[in-house]
Amino acid sequence: MKTMLTIVAGLLISASAAAQRPADKPQACWVETSAATMDGAMGGAGLRDTKIWHSTISGVLVRDAKSDVLIDTGFGPNAEAQMNELPAPARAFGSQVVSGAKDRKSIVDALASVDEQPSQVTRILITHAHYDHLGGATQLAAPIYISPAEVTWMAVQTTHPTITPPSLIAAVKPRLKVLSYDSGPYLGFKKSKDIYGDGTIVVVPLPGHTPGSQGLFVKLGRRNVFLIGDAADTLEAAERGLPKSPAIRSNTDSEPELADTTTKQIADFHRAHPDIAIVPAHDRVAYTNVFGNPSTCVADFH
Repeated sequence: MKTMLTIVAGLLISASAAAQRPADKPQACWVETSAATMDGAMGGAGLRDTKIWHSTISGVLVRDAKSDVLIDTGFGPNAEAQMNELPAPARAFGSQVVSGAKDRKSIVDALASVDEQPSQVTRILITHAHYDHLGGATQLAAPIYISPAEVTWMAVQTTHPTITPPSLIAAVKPRLKVLSYDSGPYLGFKKSKDIYGDGTIVVVPLPGHTPGSQGLFVKLGRRNVFLIGDAADTLEAAERGLPKSPAIRSNTDSEPELADTTTKQIADFHRAHPDIAIVPAHDRVAYTNVFGNPSTCVADFH
């Protein structure tokens, strides 16, 4: 009897996994590793409507018949200890960020919540190489794709760290791959990389937060979702083109003036393409607008 129950349970789990994996069209899944709330003023300079910043540290899993791609990976298991590798100001700020991430779970557990095994992830795309986006990649085995400018910046961080721990870079370095923007202009961006050549995932440069920061368009049914990484911290800041709050701007933007220009470019993009959903990496409300809830997969976005 016990054996029969085990078999039935296994079949139900397999059916659930299959149900989340439509064979006919790509889908995206929200994999959240932690969440927090803070004063809305921290989410951008000059915000009017965001009274509380519902923050998240999340990734997006895109899977279809071609492969399973993970965009951003959250913290790694050694995040607290790695803050000691940074100079004093960055160490204090980073430690506050890590300790403020409530109910933290690993990227492996987050993937399991959408029936995804680590071995099924065939490539990792990183919006930028900060510890809360790159750290979880140490728990996976897939190649990690970053922009050429980010490769150069990470090399400097190895010897003169300002925000990314050298041990994290050393851990992922053998798996780093350079993503060349060789697909031509895309929706007003001068350069892009169409990962599959069919518009499912298109990467564009968004420099400033780090030199090689990048955004990703994910096509879900008839609509696109634009994952902008940390080009803005909240949806209101992205849509209005507002710079980051002074504390976050000074501690995280490698080129603040360029970062401000990129954020304004995103606001211009939003006015030209209001039908495309913008998702800043740390705005939980923006994720909810697309996915509804964490650990949810969607194939069509209306």
